[in-house]
Amino acid sequence: MDAEKRKETYSLHSLLGFLAMGKTGANPPVSAVLTDETGSILAIAHTQKFGGNHAERELYARYPNISENQILSVSLEPCTHFGKTPPCRDLVIERKPKEIKLGWKDPNPLVTSGDWEKYAESGISVALDPMLAKVSLPFLQGFLHRIKTGRPWVWIKAATSIEGNYASKEKRKERVSSEEMDLYLQVFRAKMDAIAVGPGTVFVDSPSLHFRITEEMVLTQKPGIRVTELEPFFEAGAGLISSLLSFTKDSETLHRLEEEVYQPFRIFCLDENRLPSETFFAKQRELTEKFGVKKCIFFILTEDDSKPISNELEEQIKILSPYEGILIYPDEGDKFLEILGELGVNTLLCEAGSFFPNFLQNELSEEDRILEIRNEKKSIPNGIPFVYHNEPLISEYQVGSNRIFIRKLQRSI
Repeated sequence: MDAEKRKETYSLHSLLGFLAMGKTGANPPVSAVLTDETGSILAIAHTQKFGGNHAERELYARYPNISENQILSVSLEPCTHFGKTPPCRDLVIERKPKEIKLGWKDPNPLVTSGDWEKYAESGISVALDPMLAKVSLPFLQGFLHRIKTGRPWVWIKAATSIEGNYASKEKRKERVSSEEMDLYLQVFRAKMDAIAVGPGTVFVDSPSLHFRITEEMVLTQKPGIRVTELEPFFEAGAGLISSLLSFTKDSETLHRLEEEVYQPFRIFCLDENRLPSETFFAKQRELTEKFGVKKCIFFILTEDDSKPISNELEEQIKILSPYEGILIYPDEGDKFLEILGELGVNTLLCEAGSFFPNFLQNELSEEDRILEIRNEKKSIPNGIPFVYHNEPLISEYQVGSNRIFIRKLQRSI
């Protein structure tokens, strides 16, 4: 396979992983590409929405022909267990590719990882491909991280002024990031399994948190560029933002067509002493009716978990959430992440003011990422600084007047 065809295959894996991410639920967003021995593309596919085909099964449904010279590349090792579908390993052996290239072994304990003797017995060679691992890591990181730690891959996000402040001292409700970022930020939401906000945001802003794209967002979007010249080879955070800037424009129509599939869970942390208004609950009821599925999860911050949730709040939660309200103490950030991991949330975006940097201050790992969007045309003098705005920089991008910083937490608050 020549260099250009190899490059095309890796680019397809990146695009397929990006399109799958955010729609596969607890399943990993796997990409699969089938070529002939010269590298010409025969078929491509990715994991479908939760409960649907895995990438390999979707691929072979699109290309049922059997040839001795086929080469299959898959970003994650084919599953070996019965779940909602039969084992993909059995199907791959049945279709008899000449060679299999894998990005990552599957850490899921249900999968017999590395047991490739059955492939060898069928005359199929199997090998790990480091470049395939690199291009697929941004999309698989959440799944790999959750299986390893029991917690989601966490992103803490804030829009800041040129001074690095996220709000005025009075915490006025005002726009900080520019409109040029809106489309990117909405598609970024679509890549997340869940979006979370703290009690202050819920009370003041009555946020909706759903994924949406408008014509205005498309018209005001500007191309993004990477400023950082060198990045670590295996860097999931920078890879995801690079993919976001590369693929958003061309994929926005598809994301709009599948708007319902890409909806993240909307997670609200509530203060039991300062509950949100009826306006907030009305918004969430409207979204629940629009998409026909309950996508809210409620955590209620309390100082006494023996005190029951009020009947009024319980009724609202029943309408909006598939789960009961969860009482949690203000210092139980660990419990918060563990519960979401148990629910199959691979990726979590925390919209940050001051709540999540404090709530999760002892819980963020080296793999979790800080996303700061600094609008150089917005000034909030003497405002409240984003607590992470001086953390070590991994990568930097530019979109119009916005500088995008990907940071890695290396210290305690």
